[in-house]
Amino acid sequence: MGPTASQTLPPEARRQARRLRRRSNRLGIEILRLWRRDASDDLADSFAAMMPDLFQALDQAQYDTAADALASTPTIMRLLDGTVPDPDYTTDPWQWVGVNGNGRNTLDTMWSAVTIGRRDIAAGTPTDTVLDRIGITLVMRSRTMLADTHRSASAVAARARRPYARYVRCLTPPSCARCVILAGKPSGAEAFQRHPNCDCTAVYTEHPESGMLTDPTGYLNGLDDEQLARLLGRADARAYRDGADIYQLVNARRNGIRRAQIGDARIKYTLEGTTRRGAASHRMISSGYAKDFVKRGGRCTRADRPRLMPETIYERCANNPQKAKAMLYAYGWIR
Repeated sequence: MGPTASQTLPPEARRQARRLRRRSNRLGIEILRLWRRDASDDLADSFAAMMPDLFQALDQAQYDTAADALASTPTIMRLLDGTVPDPDYTTDPWQWVGVNGNGRNTLDTMWSAVTIGRRDIAAGTPTDTVLDRIGITLVMRSRTMLADTHRSASAVAARARRPYARYVRCLTPPSCARCVILAGKPSGAEAFQRHPNCDCTAVYTEHPESGMLTDPTGYLNGLDDEQLARLLGRADARAYRDGADIYQLVNARRNGIRRAQIGDARIKYTLEGTTRRGAASHRMISSGYAKDFVKRGGRCTRADRPRLMPETIYERCANNPQKAKAMLYAYGWIR
């Protein structure tokens, strides 16, 4: 495993993130065990049978997560900012037990997995498939709640000492590509949005512009070829090694990759960066791969040719790496 994306953060921040990951993994394993133990055709009875053990495990994990965040956040802030004043108030970690990140109680949050399962059965989905989905959903719900508990408790601990402290996004590797490019981004009062299973953490400081910011490139360069391929896909990993901008590669997949048949060839392309304001579209036009901007429905005017994805570029260039790099540049993947 390569270096963590948080290698420039204080050691306590990295340890805090690892503790959260381990706690979340243990909870997920326990919840899946409980569900498989009690799962049956009667979804409501199955959930009721596991409830005592489920919420004992979940409540304890939330308490431990909140207590850890309240205790370690001041230490991390002190390492980042030098000195940290005494808190204006003290906080009981039990305040985070039993509620999710939106303030709903955890019973409703976990029960929603059963509600979804009932709907799937009514739609004709096989019961075995539904039972598997419910187990996975319960785990995802629990992981998200622990991450929210950690972020919320960290924020309270930080602002009890420095009301205007801002957070910096910190990865808990291994992380998805979308999270990697956001690593080290400072923000304001509101915690960052996260996808299901995201366990990125927030590190609070009065100086988020300082040299401790996380470097996504440093993280990626610490991965071996197989690790990079698992993170980005083989074509994008090769493109990154060839000099492609990681932000271009990841953002291109935000709105989905499109496919088309051109002559005898199947291509993959994206609309990302192809509007008048997109850097890729102007690069395509200046390189001769596109001729002008056109409007084909919708609000945006775009380049009149598709922006080829790296996998299509490599397929077209076969064993000509110099041509491949030239095309990566022409389509705006390389700055």
